[in-house]
Amino acid sequence: MSFSSIEEAMDLVRGTKTIVTAMAASEPQLFYQQAEKYLPNLENSILYCSNPSQPYPIFSDESLVDRVEIRPMFLTASIKNHRNKSHVHYVPQHLSQWASNILKSNVDIFWGSCSEPNSRGFVSLGPSVCYEWEVMRKAKVVVLEVNSHIPFTFGSTLLHISRIDFLLESQVELPSCKGESYHPDDRKIAEYIGELVPDGSTIQLGIGSIPNALVDVLATKKDLGVHTEMINDAMYRLAEKGVITGGQKTMWPEKMVGSFAYGSKELYQFIHNNPTVELHPASIVNDSTRIGRNFQMISINSAIEVDITGQVCSESIGHVEVTGVGGATDTHIGAQKSEKGRGMIALRSRAKGDQPKIVTELQPGAKVSISRNDVDTVITEFGIAELKGKSVAERVRRLIAISHPEDRLQLRERAKDIGYL
Repeated sequence: MSFSSIEEAMDLVRGTKTIVTAMAASEPQLFYQQAEKYLPNLENSILYCSNPSQPYPIFSDESLVDRVEIRPMFLTASIKNHRNKSHVHYVPQHLSQWASNILKSNVDIFWGSCSEPNSRGFVSLGPSVCYEWEVMRKAKVVVLEVNSHIPFTFGSTLLHISRIDFLLESQVELPSCKGESYHPDDRKIAEYIGELVPDGSTIQLGIGSIPNALVDVLATKKDLGVHTEMINDAMYRLAEKGVITGGQKTMWPEKMVGSFAYGSKELYQFIHNNPTVELHPASIVNDSTRIGRNFQMISINSAIEVDITGQVCSESIGHVEVTGVGGATDTHIGAQKSEKGRGMIALRSRAKGDQPKIVTELQPGAKVSISRNDVDTVITEFGIAELKGKSVAERVRRLIAISHPEDRLQLRERAKDIGYL
């Protein structure tokens, strides 16, 4: 196996119109470390990225205005402060649609990361095939950074080196995210969730402190399965405890299925050469019909705020976009198509500063991530509100009942003034 130089590979960038880079732990760090030197040479070009791990200079580089439009598909702390730059424009879309929307344009270069090749000359795309596999197959040129830290994973991840145009040598540590420590309120929410997760369920977990609290609560469950967009530390820890076996799973039985893995070094070690873990594109994993084929599918996502009729905002604080919808809608709706399935939205009743999260109306500019027509179950530290098929008045009563006690009177009076009650 021979390697190209970073200079040779970056010379490809000149004159290109569309560049797509891999996401999260598969982020091509050599590319982003060199991008500041080469992207200013472009004209009217587009760069797609997702979950950037670092505040690379190109995100704040005003010289790229009118030259390169950077389109992040999910906002992280490393890029969200630059989202109002005139060349950084967030793309709102469901995770299941990322690849198909990218491929509406001709992709000149796909640039990602991969494992070292095995004895048969195959590399693995490692911890992410969310959109990478589908885009790579249509790209005119494929550049991969071969990194010994990339885990060798299975599913839609394998590629023979003969199909790669440029291979670069990289030994950088993978981007990682630490599990958030959880608050006692998160533990209480997790306990309510645990009441609704029967043995043998297949689960999907979002990110944040509540999934970490669920590790302890779900530790007594048996034969859970995993069908999720992101495999995280909570899931690997449950698998290590013997809780996740997939023994009763109906789709991909006995397999933990996801589109990408993001978390600690221990998580990457867990998925390395692990035949019980399979990664497939989000167009497959997050397809609501496929999700619904899992018996007793349980989807658990968080939110920023929920109004008293059931509208869920998980993307913004008012007009300020702080994250992306990702697959929350895909999985919430898909779980409800499952026999005995359930879609859950879990959040604390108040944010920092005692700002209510169960509200009469969403903040001006708030983005509706899950419509009230699709909402199923909302959980706070004060209880469970089952909303599916309920009237507006009943929804209002149930959501006020799980709001913070100090907010209930005002919510009730406002609901009466509006005419909900």
